Formats: sequence, structure tokens, C-alpha cells
Amino acid sequence: MTTLLYEKPVEIAVDPDIDPRQDNLLKLFLASYFFTVFAGALRKWLFPSLLALYFIQDIPIFIAYLYAVRYKLYKRGYVLWSVLFVTAILMVQSLVQVSFINLSLKILLVGYHGYLFYLPMLVIFPLAMDSRGRSRYVRLYILLNIPMSVLAILQSRSSAGAFINRTTGGKGFGGLGEDLSRVSGTFNFVLFYAYWLSICFVFCISEWLLPQARRSIRHRGILMASTLGSLLSLVVSGERTALALAMIAVVGFISVAALLKNYRAILLVVVMSLALPVIVGIAVLLSPRMLNAFEARLTSTHNLNNSKGRIVDLLMGGIPPTSDPIGVGIGYGVDGSHAGEVGSYDYTYQLSEQDLPRNYMELGVIAGSLYVAWRVLFCLGLVLISIKLAIDEISPHALPLSLVVFATAYVTDWTRNSTMTSTQMFLAASFILGAFYFQDYASPKVQVGWNFRKRFL
Repeated sequence: MTTLLYEKPVEIAVDPDIDPRQDNLLKLFLASYFFTVFAGALRKWLFPSLLALYFIQDIPIFIAYLYAVRYKLYKRGYVLWSVLFVTAILMVQSLVQVSFINLSLKILLVGYHGYLFYLPMLVIFPLAMDSRGRSRYVRLYILLNIPMSVLAILQSRSSAGAFINRTTGGKGFGGLGEDLSRVSGTFNFVLFYAYWLSICFVFCISEWLLPQARRSIRHRGILMASTLGSLLSLVVSGERTALALAMIAVVGFISVAALLKNYRAILLVVVMSLALPVIVGIAVLLSPRMLNAFEARLTSTHNLNNSKGRIVDLLMGGIPPTSDPIGVGIGYGVDGSHAGEVGSYDYTYQLSEQDLPRNYMELGVIAGSLYVAWRVLFCLGLVLISIKLAIDEISPHALPLSLVVFATAYVTDWTRNSTMTSTQMFLAASFILGAFYFQDYASPKVQVGWNFRKRFL
């Protein structure tokens, strides 16, 4: 048997009549993912001046909201109440800011979009994530990764000014010297690609932990090609965030193996570690200049000090030391309304590169603390239910995926670049919640075959 985990045979109870409402919700979920991945390609390569494309991924998401309201397709429970709670906090704070600091309508709308628009995804999209929906989502990631890996290699070999490395700001995003650009894939900014790549890495490795009959990609050659592509892309990306998130995911894989007391899964991680020099060797042959520049970026004194500063911010929870504890903030949406502009950090009161300090500054420490607490606690809850999903042998994807979501919630920009960040992370969170709601791949000790109609309609 080739599987490393979840070896017990399981009788899966599948509803023979797939509810068309759930099927339509799944189509909107996948459309949202597709638009998120390719919106950047349209913006940077075809229509760089068309600002409306900034919101293109919002179209299927908004249609899903309308559809869910029409047919009452939303999970009633703790997630719904937590979303309503944080929405109420942010709405009240917006009224306070309009009253006390004359927050403009434009900035207010940007704030609503960045902080609020994507939250209902957490209540609606999990209902599309039964085993069939999760499998299609994982399969789409893994199949798209093969051409995306080829694109990543080509971008790493090209100059920052090359057409293939364009961003919506024009020239590719550097920071590596030698006229090199960090890899952005089909996205219009390197960090968005880093998030996508880290999730893809999670799905590729997790698939090897499943028996072949339960894999989303059963063809070993395709899965091997995508796995190799994700590893090569991590090395040639030039992006520290992608590498850090992949390392966090590895901790999740080891944790899954330890929870199940199946140490052959740890062997997989060991084999990956032993294969890393080979991967690096291949990457050197494919893109030698990028590897040299990436090494310098990881080891230079300036970048080491920069990384230490980010770690300090992480340990402090992002609280800026000079914040006024009774202030109402500078206005939520201030930073997002200038995202992408030259010198935007200077314009927005030199706000932090990290999201949480910006949240405190925009919302004020009181409302900002409540929002940040909700965000961190929600993602911690995802980690906890993912531990249960691993113990109950439901999904090996959930725990490493939840750790990636938690890390991005803590140190990266969910609100400043919500169109590309919140969409990816909330789709991933929906995957985890769906595995929890539909425990249709559980071991015999756990109820199987949750019925969509009985549970949600």
C-alpha cells in the first residue's frame, strides 16, 4: 500500500442526489478562485489601466452572497455569530470616525470593502466544501500549478523590466539586485503569488499522505510533476514569505503524523529534506542568478535586521508603541485607498508594512484590538478543529493549511490588499470548515456521510 496515512478502509456514505443549490454554490466558489488567480494577469498584461479589474473577483463572490440569501444557504452557528460580532464593531467604529475625524465617503467605502466585504465567505462557502467540493478545489490547485511553475521559472530567468515580469505598477517587483524581479506568477504582486504557492505546496504534499483512491489527483505522474514544480517555485521565487509559510506547513505535516502516531509520514518529510539539495541543484541550473540573489537576500545584514524587526512585531502582536489608547484611529480604509501608489506608506502616516499595526492605527487601539483579537482567535479556532480533523482521519490537508492561514492572519495584509489576500485565505478557511461540517471521510469511529439537506436546509 502506497499511502502513508489514513490506511483504514472507510465506507463512504454519499448522497446520490446532489443538491443543485449546493452544486451552484460550488461553481461560484470555484469561479471566485479562478478570478482571484487570473485577475492579476488581466490587470498587468492586457489591461493595465482598467481599474475596474481590481474588483473582478468580487463578481462571483457577490453573486454567491445573493444566491445564499435567496436560498438561505449559510451555516448558523459560532462562525456566523463571530462574523456578526466583528461586523458590528467595525460598523460602529466607522460611525465614530465619520463623526469625530470627518472620514470621507471614499475612504469609508474602501474600509468597508477591505474589512467587511469578504467576511460572509466564511459563512457561505463552507457549505460547498463536502468531499466532492474539496477534491475539485485541490485538483484545480494542483493542475494549475504545473503551468504556473513553468511561468515562475521563466520569470526568475527574466529581467525585472521584461514583459513577463510586469506588475500593475509597470516594472517587476525587485529587491534582489542585478535587475532581477521576484516571481509573481499570474498575480499582479509577489506576495499574492507567495500565498497561492504556499497553499499549493500544502495540497501537493497532503495528497501523498492519502491512499490513491482518496486523492484528488490519482495519476502519480501529474502529482509528482506538480509537487516538483511547487518545490522548484519556492526556491526560485525570491520570496521569503513563500519559503517561511512552506516551513510552517511542514510543521503541520509532522504534527499530523505525530497525532496519528504514524511515523512513516515523518519519513516523507525526511525524504523531502534529503531531496532539497537536488531541488536546489536543479534550480541553480534553471535560474543561477536568481538563486545567488535570493541567497544574498536571505543572509545579508540589512535583510537579517529587517527579519528580526518583523519577528519583534510578531511577538508584540503588532501593537505600535506610540499608539494613543483612547484615539479613534486615522480612519479605516486610509491605507487601502492608497495601496499601489508610489510612496503610499509615507502618505499614510508611515504605516507599518505589517497588517496588524495598520489595523490599530486605522481603527484606533480599542476597536483595533477587538478586531485583531477576533482575527487571531478565529484562525486559532481553525487550527484547533484541524487537529480534530487529523485525529479523526478526515483530512491531512487541514492542519498544515490552518497554520498557513493563521500565519498570514497574524503578520500579513488581510485588509490592505483584501481582494487578493482575504479571498485566498477565506477560500482556504472555507475548505477547513467544510471538512469539519461534512465529515464524509471520517474513520469508522466518527459519523460519516453528513447530508446537505438535513444539516443546512
